[in-house]
Amino acid sequence: MGARTYRTVLIGSGNVASFLKEHIAGPFEVMQVKGRSLTQSSPKGKGLKSLPLGEAFEEAALYIIAVSDRAIPSVAEELKDVKGLVVHTAGSVPMDILKQSRRGVLYPLQTISKARKLPASKVPFYIEASREEDLGLLRLLAESMGSKATPMTSEKRRYLHLAAVFCCNFVNRLYGITADLLAEHDIPFSSMLPLIHETADKVEELTPHQAQTGPAVRWDEEVMAQQMTLLDDEQRELYQLLSKSIHDDKLRFDKD
Repeated sequence: MGARTYRTVLIGSGNVASFLKEHIAGPFEVMQVKGRSLTQSSPKGKGLKSLPLGEAFEEAALYIIAVSDRAIPSVAEELKDVKGLVVHTAGSVPMDILKQSRRGVLYPLQTISKARKLPASKVPFYIEASREEDLGLLRLLAESMGSKATPMTSEKRRYLHLAAVFCCNFVNRLYGITADLLAEHDIPFSSMLPLIHETADKVEELTPHQAQTGPAVRWDEEVMAQQMTLLDDEQRELYQLLSKSIHDDKLRFDKD
């Protein structure tokens, strides 16, 4: 007998769905649903073939809902009668939003964009399942892509996702402000890359508290006041809020 194959329905067409479609391998035979159309990858690399949606839903072992958070309940409702494992990929949505008896979560803790190729080895997954054997299936899925999977409850995962918003999404928005400031004065954004890389590298050896530098740490009011004159109202508000947070943290850290 040959190795077992797990038919997998991948629902979605965004960044995470596209990443999973590219990387899912091994014993998982991937199909993808975009809206109401379904395609299945040919096992011999001969492109895609159409399959009836109902057939796939009846026979698949795994259903991955990789859509926006608000769309998860309606997609899950369409899968209410399937027998396979149904999971979503959202960080802040609890597992129990899914009403299937076999349900779970496959959350990739990474910033994923279609425009950038990313090896699966750089995408850790945090998994949850209502059954122990299904947790093993999700671990097998991650490992077949060359990644790692760590079990985590919905309660902990929502804080993990919140932390990711701070250290990734908010930081990237600050990169955007940085790029705008530099562009206004014909300075390339690439001039910041050595600083960006060292800032990230430092926290592999130091805590964020220990790694913090800049005028807000020293509360150098003269420098800070001069810099704020160069900013628009929104930028100035962010500068003040972040500077106060940095300095307050410095005072707490020193006190401890």
